[in-house]
Amino acid sequence: MVPQVTVVVLTRRRETRLAFLLDALAAQTLPTEDFEVIVVRDGDDAEQRAETPPGLRARVVLAGPRESLGAKRNIGWREAQGSLVAFTDDDCRPSPGWLAELLSAWEAGGGGDILLQGPVGADPDEAHLLTGLSRSLSVAGPSPWFQTANLALPRALLERLGGFDPGFELMGEDTDLGLRALEAGAEPAFAEGALVHHAVHVANVWTASRAAARARGAARVFRRHPRARREIPLGLFWKRSHATALLALAGIAAAAGGRRSGLLALLPYVLDNYDRGRPASPRHLAAVAAFLPGRFAVDLVETAATVRGAVEARTPLA
Repeated sequence: MVPQVTVVVLTRRRETRLAFLLDALAAQTLPTEDFEVIVVRDGDDAEQRAETPPGLRARVVLAGPRESLGAKRNIGWREAQGSLVAFTDDDCRPSPGWLAELLSAWEAGGGGDILLQGPVGADPDEAHLLTGLSRSLSVAGPSPWFQTANLALPRALLERLGGFDPGFELMGEDTDLGLRALEAGAEPAFAEGALVHHAVHVANVWTASRAAARARGAARVFRRHPRARREIPLGLFWKRSHATALLALAGIAAAAGGRRSGLLALLPYVLDNYDRGRPASPRHLAAVAAFLPGRFAVDLVETAATVRGAVEARTPLA
């Protein structure tokens, strides 16, 4: 039986995470005969295997370890038999109704060209780890970045677009695809019930800084799609934290030069890192103070990487 939906996921040496994902897909309310799963592995990762739950239609295809994320996703969706292709990541756990909700939203739109997103939130089993430099992903409504943690397009639309641009080597291939889809006339849609849980990744300053260095690839998106600048502060700063971190750095320099009033420039950055959703308490204030220097360092690393990428792409971005 030909499946209606194909799920494409990339993986590399995350067998436990992948096992969680496969279990979540096996628990979908959409009948298993109506969807298939394609796992794209790096060729040097071929000996690693997370067990496929009984009844789940899953197969593995191999990609070269040096290929970009876009190139690997292209390998996956081009193997798809389903008319709708849903992307998620190997550190995600879709809710049971994920695929049924995506399919229903597509069919409600007439089964035409659609750029379909759904909500993403920190995995509730790991939410207690989301502190300090730890990271997850939150998408509460339509996102201008079209993250592949929860994204679906008809296979026919992917064919016409040529899929992901493999030239985005570090990041941005998903945003580029989404913006090209809109430019080609695809209708954006958001399936509220298609929830995906994203893992919480615990990090220290070193590992967080290494991840932040990938921001060098962000400028290419804004060079190709100037309209995306409407989504960022002043059309120049990729993230608000970059602007407030640079302001804080200038304040520290002024204070070091004898102008103590310069320390007021740290206030926006401090407020950005204070979780207003948590009740004020000495413990929370102590946690913010403990992690703030590390976050500041990582934000400066990410800002520097963004500026470097902007110089390479010849477009202003910080």
